Order: sequence, then structure tokens, then C-alpha cells
Amino acid sequence: DMETPAAMVRPGGRLYEQRKATIETLDKIEGISYVKNVAAFYLFPKLDVKKFNITDDEQFTFDLLRDKKILLISGKGFNWHEPDHFRIVYLPRIEVLDEAMVKLKDFLSYYRQ
Repeated sequence: DMETPAAMVRPGGRLYEQRKATIETLDKIEGISYVKNVAAFYLFPKLDVKKFNITDDEQFTFDLLRDKKILLISGKGFNWHEPDHFRIVYLPRIEVLDEAMVKLKDFLSYYRQ
């Protein structure tokens, strides 16, 4: 029995719950903000470039991949010209997202470019 897209984004739906879990962790990370969009499967958070001393968003994503084995896409990959955004796709299972968000939070607790 396949879920409809509408059912998946309502409370109790898979995408709704995955988005909620992702947002709950992002809200606990100092130096990250985001617009609460209504997109079905991604968020586009903003990094505090002064706090993390970020001048290159691609370098940030490479460093995160190297240290924590988490792949995010830099804002540059979406024609964003400031080095302060990245994209999180919340399609993975909730357990995978939870683990990735905990690792991201830990990474940003010490990361300075």
C-alpha cells in the first residue's frame, strides 16, 4: 500500500516525521538558521560564517565528509553565491537522519575553517 505524497507530508507521514526530526536537531545547533520551507524533501540551512570562519562552502562540505562521512551539498551547488548555505535532503530513514544530525552537531561544535 503506497503512501500518497500528500499523506507523506502530513503529521504522522514519513516525510513529515523525517523533516521534524531534522529540524529538531538543527534547532539545537548554535550558528545555524533556516527558513521553515514547505518543500517536500529538503532544507537549505544557513551557517554563521563568522562563528565558523567559513569562506568556502565546498570546503565545509568536504571537511564534513572527511571527518564524519556525511555528504551535504554546498549552496554553491545550487547557484548560491555566498559561502553560507548547504542543503540537507531528509529522504533517508529517520534513524539515519538522527545519527547524521548528531554528527553534524558534534562537527560544528569544533569546526573552524
